[in-house]
Amino acid sequence: MKKIYILYIALFSISSLAAQIDRSVQPTPGPAPVIQLDEPQTFTLKNGMTVMVVENHKLPRAAVTLNIDNPPIFEGDYAGANSLLGSMLGKGSLSISKNDFEEEIDFMGASLSFGSSSAFASSLSRYFPRVLELLADAALNPNFLQEEFEKEKEKLIEGLKSDEKSVPAAAARVENLITYGANHPYGEFTKVETVANLTLDNVKKYYDSNYNPKNAYLVIIGDVDFKTIKKQVTRLFKKWKGDAPDAYEFEPAKNSSELEIHFTEMPNAVQSEVSVGFTNNIKKTHPDYFPMLLGNSILGGGGEARLFLNLREDKGFTYGSYSRMQTNKYTRARIKAFASVRNAVTDSSVVELVKELDKIRVEEVTQAELDKAKAKYVGDFVLALESPRTIARYALSIKTENLPEDFYKTYLQKINAVTVEDVLAATKKHIKLDNARIFVTGKGSEVLENLEKVSPFGKPLKISFYDKYGASTERPDYSSMLPEGVTSASILGNYIDAIGGLDKLKSISSKKEVAQGSMQGMTLQIVSTKTNQNQSSLEISMMGNVMQKQVVNKDKGYMEAQGQKIDLSGDELATAIAESQIFAELGLDSANIKASVADVNGEAAYELAVSPTKSFFYSQETFLKIKISETQEMQGNTITQETLIGDYKTVEGVLFPHKVTQSFGPQSIDFITQSIELNGAVDSSKFE
Repeated sequence: MKKIYILYIALFSISSLAAQIDRSVQPTPGPAPVIQLDEPQTFTLKNGMTVMVVENHKLPRAAVTLNIDNPPIFEGDYAGANSLLGSMLGKGSLSISKNDFEEEIDFMGASLSFGSSSAFASSLSRYFPRVLELLADAALNPNFLQEEFEKEKEKLIEGLKSDEKSVPAAAARVENLITYGANHPYGEFTKVETVANLTLDNVKKYYDSNYNPKNAYLVIIGDVDFKTIKKQVTRLFKKWKGDAPDAYEFEPAKNSSELEIHFTEMPNAVQSEVSVGFTNNIKKTHPDYFPMLLGNSILGGGGEARLFLNLREDKGFTYGSYSRMQTNKYTRARIKAFASVRNAVTDSSVVELVKELDKIRVEEVTQAELDKAKAKYVGDFVLALESPRTIARYALSIKTENLPEDFYKTYLQKINAVTVEDVLAATKKHIKLDNARIFVTGKGSEVLENLEKVSPFGKPLKISFYDKYGASTERPDYSSMLPEGVTSASILGNYIDAIGGLDKLKSISSKKEVAQGSMQGMTLQIVSTKTNQNQSSLEISMMGNVMQKQVVNKDKGYMEAQGQKIDLSGDELATAIAESQIFAELGLDSANIKASVADVNGEAAYELAVSPTKSFFYSQETFLKIKISETQEMQGNTITQETLIGDYKTVEGVLFPHKVTQSFGPQSIDFITQSIELNGAVDSSKFE
């Protein structure tokens, strides 16, 4: 009975206390968490390499980071050597083959990666001495093999060729070039021509001149003993020789004299890359660093920030809009607001980006916004401390950026000390909107007319024009894009005539096609069956096993993969039904299709935008369909997939393509048609 009475008193006390809490009032934030960062034990080898060791015996793991802190390097005629060096390091050494090296790393369950001026490895502490030995051996005694060089060179060239059609890649290339200049390390870009001329000796020379101990920092964190690890590091790295490279002198980046637009023409763009940016000289030691950090977070730091809420949640212009504030100890860094937006709202997006940048420099942020930004930084900062790479990065920053020893220990205190007045004073000083550059990369025929009317401060902005490599051009002339008399309807009609004529196409009730392609040495087979009753079956097989299947039966459909069957609905079903037609052009309404002139790998073509995300391309000479371009949203990213069509052959009086090249990012697969059967007997059960 006594126990029950005590429990009753306790419950009554708790409920009384809860009744006194006013939940309409936001709780007062507590003090910033005290950050405990262990001081590294430091020593320097005779060759100049600095070593920092932090013992942490909480878990039986250890990690090592090697960082060579060279100033920015201008590659010039050897642009690409840096990338090739990074891709060739970490693939064995002079004493151990690539296969044996990788097998040993896998056996230990370790992680090891290399960059052109860095390396990282982590493992259980029992294996760490060997992992550190392998990292040192691969870094100091790389086995630069001609075979590996040719392979990595080909991969780099293929990636660059793939980027030639990439709108985001062109946007970044031109932004950096215009912002920093062609002779600045951050303004130059790697070209296919420079990579093609590189030799293995060029990469070796690049390694010899830039991979040096003078600017090297080795940070080891985890379950290690300092005295033991000092002996091992000294033994492994004491023979490493080399002098630091001479610092490259470059002109500092300059902002624009006025707010202006720089437009890059990309005819294949189905959406525009838009950014508003300028350079700044804020370093981490600058008194305005933390107010600007929080100001940037409020402006565009994530899904709760102003840009995202405006351009995505309110306007629906984009999947996401953000801002970024960079720092760089060697040169001026960028502040920019950016988004990837639909063509139709490119001009409106520019207006909104400028408006939000202007607003944050003339009006105080709210206390609620500031508190939310602080809470986000506190959470992210504390969470990041769980990673050895974070601890290593902080230790390196203190050494290489001349930061106070307690910079990260007091980081959250400095964050929490920022006021709304501090943010306004900093943004007013550093958001240099009057000297900003607006970069727009997109399809000028659809966006330029409205873009030229943008007048954020009462007058139209100056516009400069560039090609995708940043070369200055004249304003593109879109007035004569389509020859007189050429319309969407005439293009469709000419295509239908070119492949066999309307009557012939309508006489076909079914089509079965078998095609094959090769991927990583394995054969893919595609069997496609369609009828003129909006029925289709598509099966993709590998080694005789059906890996994926899609079926449409008039007004319903499903997709099946890895034993899972998913019914199609909504837009997916509508698209699948439209694609189930034997000839897609017979179901198109030319009145709702926009036509324009395009270029397909050097061939003059007509583009028909058959939907907001899909375009068909037809040769101006033959009117045969030569490409399909489709944009899809995958995991928050916009992906453009291109299909090249060719090798037309006649089957029962109708021309069909017998080669289809399907792109998958930087890779592509050629599918070769094996057979086409028209008006054959079709088992209706295929569509069930």
